[in-house]
Amino acid sequence: MLTTLALLQALTLDSLATERVAGPLGARLDAQLSHYADSGFWGTVLVVRDRHVVLLKGYGLADSTRRIPNTAATRFEMNSMTKMFTGVAILQLAASGRLKIDDPIERYLPGFPAEKRSATIAELASHTAGLIVAGTTLAGDSRAAFVRDVQTTPREAPAGTQYRYTNAGYSLLAAIIEVTSGERFETYVRAHAFEPAGMRSARFRDEIPSAPGDSLFAHGYGGAPNPYVWGTRGAGGAWMTVGDMYRWVVAVEDGVVLPASQRTLLFSSPTPPSQEAFGWHVSPARIDKGGGSADFASQLLYYPAEHVVIIWTSNNLRRRWRQTLNQTLPRMVLGTS
Repeated sequence: MLTTLALLQALTLDSLATERVAGPLGARLDAQLSHYADSGFWGTVLVVRDRHVVLLKGYGLADSTRRIPNTAATRFEMNSMTKMFTGVAILQLAASGRLKIDDPIERYLPGFPAEKRSATIAELASHTAGLIVAGTTLAGDSRAAFVRDVQTTPREAPAGTQYRYTNAGYSLLAAIIEVTSGERFETYVRAHAFEPAGMRSARFRDEIPSAPGDSLFAHGYGGAPNPYVWGTRGAGGAWMTVGDMYRWVVAVEDGVVLPASQRTLLFSSPTPPSQEAFGWHVSPARIDKGGGSADFASQLLYYPAEHVVIIWTSNNLRRRWRQTLNQTLPRMVLGTS
């Protein structure tokens, strides 16, 4: 097996930016996805088994106005898959001694009322902090205003007692990353996640061209894009190719961005009542994470025991493909019913 350094060198920008259909399985997958494309699927799909690309191909259009097709090099909005980078950043800072995941959030963001002060970073990362009621409107124009609103709004539940998936919790983690690292969230993630993993296509939402002209970025169809404000930072906003998302999986798996102890924690099933921790959903059979908004959808399906990674993105949500792709692709790759 290739060493980590050799593998990352082998996964050059071109090697995961060129379409590939390998062997009978790749051909079957391509035929099925081409059939879906005829029915409206637009996006890019990557299937890797034993660290060999089985399929890497774009379907449909990245830009319908200019008739630009989706390709292996097209960058997509990954939405909540951004939480994977935020979770790893927190674990990196814990490994370096700049924070402890069992510390109360109050230690880094002072000003929480007494009933919220027991909530910890680990509970925030596992969506069990209970800090805000679902549907609460929070300021997004600055970090300070966002944190203040989280502190002063009513509590939803005592810390650690209830699971509810929340974007705002990951924006709080982004604020803690900024406080403990002394860097902007995006700057920290770029230096400590994207660059070590070789993710050269990765950008954040505020760096994406707003006007047509750059064929490397997919246009979303189905609804209005999300704004990039506090309340979404740390929770969404990362753009990249499916190839760079795979580079991320390899970098985590091989210890490039996390030491072994933190990686073990990351890949452990969450403590009840949580169903997801540090941005990764871990179950006995697979590790997965999805992202979605009005105009983009994305999914990572990672089967460690089978050495299989499936990543897909879609930029046309006039018809939703998540359930179909999440059922069909693993069944074809793993040979399960």
